[in-house]
Amino acid sequence: MRYLPYIAIALASSLLSASATLWYAAPKTAESSHSVTRPPLKVEHQNGNLLIWGGWETTKGYQAPGINAVEIRCDTASSRCIEAYASILHHTEGEDLEAQVFDYVVQNWTETEMLAVAGQAMGCLDRRLIVDLVAQQARLEWSPSAEAGCEGDIGAAVLGGDPL
Repeated sequence: MRYLPYIAIALASSLLSASATLWYAAPKTAESSHSVTRPPLKVEHQNGNLLIWGGWETTKGYQAPGINAVEIRCDTASSRCIEAYASILHHTEGEDLEAQVFDYVVQNWTETEMLAVAGQAMGCLDRRLIVDLVAQQARLEWSPSAEAGCEGDIGAAVLGGDPL
């Protein structure tokens, strides 16, 4: 029985050294083991209000790293839309959360489509939000503002979402 403490110490030491070796060979932080789920795709139009959930999937231009989620709320009475945008950026040291808000002015709102513009929302780039109310889809386009001397990326994205 006097060897039992030595055996326990030897087992604990080997377990600790094996864990440290495996972590050093392929480190994984607690943050990297989490899966991120975007909101489900939702375009809901009722009583002059529009609610949109999902995440932007870039189809043209620069694709920002990470996973994003958006919530957009539009109101016909004020002719405005507010987009809350959040993105999680994964890197070797962990994760960062980026959050932005974009304010759109509605240019056109019919029974089938809504168009809103956030002028110079991304530096000198305008964001155009186009919502197909019939198909319940949304797309986003960005390009340099009409102001002279403005240069920047031209791009587009469509709204997607994860199932619940």
